[in-house]
Amino acid sequence: MPGAGTLLALVHGLAPPPDATSLPGVRRLSLGASVSVRADGAGVTRRRPALPQEPPGLLSAVADVLDGIPGGYAIAYGGGLSSAFVAVAALSAGHRPPLMHAELGLPGERPALAAVPGLDVQRVPLDVYGLLDHHSVPLGGLTPPLPDVVFPRRIAAALTEAAGRPLVSAALLEDLTAAKLPDVPRGRRDWRLLTCEPFHLSGVLSGLEEAAALLEQGVVRSDKPAPDAPADAQPPDAPPPVPLGRRDLPGMTAEGRVALQTVQQASLSVWKDHLDFLGPLLGRADAGVTERVAWDGTVFPATDPTVLAAMEAVPAERLGRISRGVFRNNRPLTGAVARHRLRGLRRASSSYDLRLAAAAYLHRESAKVVAELERESALADMGLIEADTVTGLLRQSPGRTDQALPLLRLLWIDRWLKG
Repeated sequence: MPGAGTLLALVHGLAPPPDATSLPGVRRLSLGASVSVRADGAGVTRRRPALPQEPPGLLSAVADVLDGIPGGYAIAYGGGLSSAFVAVAALSAGHRPPLMHAELGLPGERPALAAVPGLDVQRVPLDVYGLLDHHSVPLGGLTPPLPDVVFPRRIAAALTEAAGRPLVSAALLEDLTAAKLPDVPRGRRDWRLLTCEPFHLSGVLSGLEEAAALLEQGVVRSDKPAPDAPADAQPPDAPPPVPLGRRDLPGMTAEGRVALQTVQQASLSVWKDHLDFLGPLLGRADAGVTERVAWDGTVFPATDPTVLAAMEAVPAERLGRISRGVFRNNRPLTGAVARHRLRGLRRASSSYDLRLAAAAYLHRESAKVVAELERESALADMGLIEADTVTGLLRQSPGRTDQALPLLRLLWIDRWLKG
C-alpha cells in the first residue's frame, strides 16, 4: 500500500515523482531513461530524447498528426482555445470531423458554445454525478484512482462511443504553448507591469520594484515570513516549510502534515532533477502526462514528437506578451484561431469543469458523505485526517470550489483503501 505521505499527496493533487511506484524498492523508467541487460549485469542510463530537427509550424504539425489517423476521427470540443485550435488544424488539413461536446449539466451560467464555421457540433448529455460517484471508484490497482484522470477518461469514452470513431483531445496544448511572465519582455524599467493584471496569488505588492524582484525569482506569491524570523529558522522536529502557492486541505493531523510535507520535499527534489535533465518543454509535457492524461485510445497531438519540436522552436517572447494592460498568452494558438475568425471562446482553465463538477457532486451528496465518514474512514483510522474537521467542511460549505476537488479525491482514496 502507498505510504501515508504519498496518500495525502494524492489527496492534494501533487504528482508523484517521475520514477515512482507504490512497491517498495521498485522504480519505473521515466522519460529519457533506458535499461540495458547484459551478461555481466544490468544498468540504467538517461539521455534526453531528441526531437525532430527543422519541424513545420505548429498548425501544420498538428494537421499532419490528424492526417495520419486512419478511418477518420472526431474532436473533443469544449469551446476553449486548445480544442478550437485543433478544429482549425483539421480544417487546414481539409478534414471535416464532427466536434463532440460533453453536456455536463453543471450549475451556473454557461456561455454559448463558440461555433467553428464548416464543422458541426454534436452534443452528448452526460450525468456528471455518475461520472464522479465515489462508490464506483475502480478498485484493485496498485495506486488509488483519482477523479483528475478518471473523469476525463470517462468523458472521452462516452464521446468516442457517440462518435463511433477515434477521438482527438487537445489536452496539454495550452500548457505547452504558455509563456511565464518573467520570460516576457516588460519594457524599459518594467513599466508594462504597472498596467498588467495582478499576477500574484496572495498578499499585496508594495510597488514596481518588489513586483520585478518577485518575477526575477520566478515567484508568483508575495507572502512574507514574520519580520523577526531568521531566514533559515526551522525547529529540528518540525516538518519542512510549506512550498509557496500550496494550500493544504484542513483536517490533517500533525502526523499527516509531517508525512505530506516530507514526501513533497523529496518529490520536489526528484522532479527538479528530472525537469532540469529534460528541459522546460519536455519537462512540462512529462509532468502533464503524469498528472492527467489517460490514453485509452484517445489521440493527443500535443505528445507527438513533431508537434513538441514545433513548440520548442517558438521563442518565449513569441508565446506571450503584455499588451494594453493584459498578459496575453498562448499566442501561437490565439493567432491561428483569430485568422479563422472564431469568437466567443471559453477562457476557463483546463481544470475548471472538474472543480465545478466536484463542488456540485459534494453539494448534492454532502449528507450521505458525512454519514459515511462519521461511520468509517480509512484515512482517519490511519491517523492522517481528523474526520470531524472534514465532515464540518462538508456541512458548512459543501459547494466551495476551492476545497471541493481535494475533498473528492479524499473520498475516492478512502473508498479505494476500504475496498
